[in-house]
Order: sequence, then C-alpha cells, then structure tokens
Amino acid sequence: MKKLVNIVISIFLIFTFSSCSSDGNGDEIEYKQKMREFVINICQYARSIHSEFIIIPQNGIELVTENGDEAGELSQEYLNAIDGHGQEDLFFGYDNDDEPTPTESTQYLQTFLNISKNAGNSILVTDYCSTHSNMDESYSLNNTAGYISFAADHRVLDNIPEFPEPIYNSNSNDILTLTEAKNFLYLINPEYYSSKSDFINAVTNTNYDLLIMDLFFHDGIEFTQSEIDQLKSKLNGGSRLLICYMSIGEAEDY
Repeated sequence: MKKLVNIVISIFLIFTFSSCSSDGNGDEIEYKQKMREFVINICQYARSIHSEFIIIPQNGIELVTENGDEAGELSQEYLNAIDGHGQEDLFFGYDNDDEPTPTESTQYLQTFLNISKNAGNSILVTDYCSTHSNMDESYSLNNTAGYISFAADHRVLDNIPEFPEPIYNSNSNDILTLTEAKNFLYLINPEYYSSKSDFINAVTNTNYDLLIMDLFFHDGIEFTQSEIDQLKSKLNGGSRLLICYMSIGEAEDY
C-alpha cells in the first residue's frame, strides 16, 4: 500500500443489493454499512501515509445513502471519505455492449451519481461501445452531465481505442488533482503488450489526463517507481495522473 500514491477501488454491485442478512446467530448483518466502513477504513489508513491519497469506488453507487434508496439520508461520512465515483454502463453497455442503456436504468444511476457529484466528488463513467457514433454520443452525454468519461470498445479493457482522434477534451495541462482531469484511459489488462516497455510506450504516446491501470504487469511483476514516473508523461508534454486499480469485490485472473 505504501508504494501507491493513488488507488481506485472497485466495488461490485453484488455487495450492495442485499441490505441485511443473518449471521446464523440471529444477528443481522448490514452489508451496505460494512462496505462503507471498509472503504472508509482504507481511506483513513492510506491518508495516514499520504494525505492526498485518492479513493474512487466503482459501481455500488447506492452506498451514498444510508439505506440505498434514492431519497434516503445521505451517508455523509462515506461521501467525505472518497474523491470520486466510477460507474460502468451509464449510457451504453448495460444490457449489451454497443447498445444504449435503458433510460430508466440511466436515470436511476444518475440520481445517485449526482448525489456524489453535488457532494464535490468527480464522476468517471466507462461506457462500453464501439460504433463511432455511439462513442461520440457517450462522450457528449457524459460531458453534458458534468462527468468525465471513457468510451471503451473492448469490455476487458485491454486496449487504447483508436477513436476518437484526437481524444475527447485533449489538452496539454499538467494534471495534479482528480478535479483537473478532463478525460481518462482505463487500461487494466496488459495481456496484448509483450513487455512493460511496449505498454509504457503505448500510454506515453497518448494525451489522456488520467490513467487507470493495474500495479502488476504479466505474472505478478510490479511496475517500478521509475516506470510509473514515465507513465505520468503525456505525448504533448503535459503530465497525467495515475490511478491504481484494486478490486475489493472479487478475485480474478485475466
């Protein structure tokens, strides 16, 4: 943990749909609150080491209210602990990739996302679409909503899309905080890169403001501090923010 400056925590919805259950002894377990406490504890530990440590839960957006309902009381301690929210499939990909998300699902998610946004948190949306017109619409809809977004043309997040060119909201700014980012690249599966050098060269040949990546390359090999520093450079000379992906909802192999 001490090696990381920034971290993105992926919270999967399976942990948020059940409000409570029994532990076998007749006592109820409040899973939403348990997950909130888990995230808050990570935040407190990380910021005891680095005061500007960034925490971005992904999905599980219902945790922003105490009971998980749209009109529920705000979970202020949780909202204060985090810096942003990641959300998949907001406008495209909810049922099938490259298909619009049903309007009622988008509206439901946006109600919670806007609670977090209004609390001062950045919203990072990943839509899964590959048709150029859908990718354009995804960027436009998210921008109108005040979110930054990434139109991923591969669900497994293993590539840098060739479209659009230039990337949406491209700029040469030095990005030092999450609120300064105007776009991001989500690249957590490096299987198509034969070496760390290939991965680094591909990323540094782009102008994305923010990169979400895994700390490990192939076979559990970590990126070194020097390599991470290289990844922070945009092609146009600006600097980007790096966020490390860590799943606290599941364990998996790519």
